[in-house]
Amino acid sequence: MANAAGVTIRDVIDRNPISWFQRRTLILCYLCIVVDGLEITVVGFMSGALKDDYGITTAQLAPAVTGGLAGLAIGSFVAGPLGDRFGRRAVIVWAIGAFTVVTLATASADNVAVFSLLRVLTGIGLGASMPNVAALVSEYVPTARRRTVVALVWSGFTTGAAVGAIVVPFIVEAFGWEAAILLCGAIAAGIFIAIARALPESARFLANSGRDRDSLVEYCNRIEPGSATTATAFARESAAHTRSYPIGALFASRLRLGTTTMWIGFVAVMFTVYLTNTWLPFLFKEAGFAIGTIALLTTLLQVGGTIGCAAIGFIQDRFGAHVTLVWASVLGAAMAMSIAVSPSSTTLLAVLIFVLGMCTNSISTGYTAVSATFYPTDVRSTGTSWAAGISRVGAVAGAAVGTTLASMGVTFQQVFLLLLIPISVSAICMSLKGLYYRNTIGATDIDMRDPSPESRVEIAQSVNLQRNETELVHVQKPLR
Repeated sequence: MANAAGVTIRDVIDRNPISWFQRRTLILCYLCIVVDGLEITVVGFMSGALKDDYGITTAQLAPAVTGGLAGLAIGSFVAGPLGDRFGRRAVIVWAIGAFTVVTLATASADNVAVFSLLRVLTGIGLGASMPNVAALVSEYVPTARRRTVVALVWSGFTTGAAVGAIVVPFIVEAFGWEAAILLCGAIAAGIFIAIARALPESARFLANSGRDRDSLVEYCNRIEPGSATTATAFARESAAHTRSYPIGALFASRLRLGTTTMWIGFVAVMFTVYLTNTWLPFLFKEAGFAIGTIALLTTLLQVGGTIGCAAIGFIQDRFGAHVTLVWASVLGAAMAMSIAVSPSSTTLLAVLIFVLGMCTNSISTGYTAVSATFYPTDVRSTGTSWAAGISRVGAVAGAAVGTTLASMGVTFQQVFLLLLIPISVSAICMSLKGLYYRNTIGATDIDMRDPSPESRVEIAQSVNLQRNETELVHVQKPLR
């Protein structure tokens, strides 16, 4: 029954099973992430064709490979604060629309400079959508299942990459790289139409911002029929002002170490993911593998990633976010070391590649789930976007280092040996974050006596973290 006195959207979502309205929203978000995985795979399999078509060396190919990743970083930095100010839906729809138009235009690029510039613009559109998708997903599911659902949606990245690994190499070989780009653009266009028609705004964002009350009542009743009427007052979840650009809030005293360790660890993870996703097809080709074997190995990397991404959220909820990522890093390091000793059996190599993909891609998804649940609602899109944006530094570095290594004639075995460094950094960062928040006790009772506006904002964020976000736990609980 509707409550005229006040309704908290979080409570409505938490006390109800996930409705069809929420499932539809999650499916649309999943499709947005599929595009990202497909787009990354397209570039990896086009490297050889671009070299031949433009008559350039491997080193000259670097801007074409890294341009999209640089754009992803730019889009992530800009779009998070915009999502916190104007809404998640608006940014996602415009971003996917821009990505679609520029992707289709890329097929007509007649030189590597134009191709690289369009890749930057493509990345900006895609990068703008991803952190807002993460925020929207986390705000439409029950708190207890948030990491699991975020991880399931983020498995769309490896699903798209797996589909690309199966289809793209044969399209490039039969019809040219332009056909592969047009396919990616056509898929993005279909997804754009779907989200423009059916993707809702975050109900929690609407409640906090006080906008579009009619839609908020409608969304609330779709989650729990009869829970809201035109007379319902909706409670805000935080005192932080939604219309500001609260980047500094990410380094408030209770968030500072968490933000820092997430950023450094995320950079290391994305270095690993994008080095393998972008350059493995090329390195395997240089090693003399047949096109069918290359497609198989690359597909197994992504299929393993899909399984890992789908499972990582559930495992985090069951055993703890931090300890899960640490052990996934340890297993990933073991797989990289095993591949580095150059197994003579293609079957053994395929198994190792599969498990490595399961680990590295799931760690990336796990970091996204952690960032999406670590920050309070009013700065969640900013927090997730800046974590994603900073992580793209690792993505650009991974692709750039891959270019250098490929130009130097480094073998794929040596590349996997190099991956031990970023994988270890990721494990250390999550260990530090888990240990720090295990041993942190809130002092909000003392802080409440300070009536200053600055303290009230800090208090609201701190209280919100303790009560609403599962990342900040009491000192007696074990490392999770």
